[in-house]
Amino acid sequence: PRHQPHKLLQMSADSKPRIQQSFVVLAAVASLLVSPMPSYSVSGGIADFVDVVGQDFSGQDLKKKDFSGAKAKGAKLVKAKLQGARFFKSDLQDADFTGADLTTASLEDAKLSGVVLKDAVLRNAYTGLGLDKVKDITNADFTDALVRPDIQAKLCDRPDATGTNPKTGADTRESLQCP
Repeated sequence: PRHQPHKLLQMSADSKPRIQQSFVVLAAVASLLVSPMPSYSVSGGIADFVDVVGQDFSGQDLKKKDFSGAKAKGAKLVKAKLQGARFFKSDLQDADFTGADLTTASLEDAKLSGVVLKDAVLRNAYTGLGLDKVKDITNADFTDALVRPDIQAKLCDRPDATGTNPKTGADTRESLQCP
């Protein structure tokens, strides 16, 4: 008996177009896997505000707005709603956040010298270096805020680490977990 080639290796004229289609589909899938796709990052992107030096945002609803890298020196954010806002590496020197709601906001690596946080709510906020350089923390609520232990100690030693937040009723010293 004569040896028969394996049926899978035999190609008829009908099977060539199907194989070509398979290669096209495979090439398309492979190109999706290796082609550069846009990536979205929590720490990148375009900020909502860039240069707002001295501007007045008092009382505005700015929840989840991105001020990352913003020049906001002397900005007025009195009683602004800033829940979830990002101020990563922003220049906030001399900004006024009196009575602002900064719940879950990020103040990481922001310049905070001279900032007023009187009556502000910073519950669950993320802070970093420079928080000890703010001008006023009277009546501020830091409940569950992420504050470095060395910064927390400096804040607890301040004479203005006093009072009760008018919005939340939290005692400033207790919210900072001062001894």
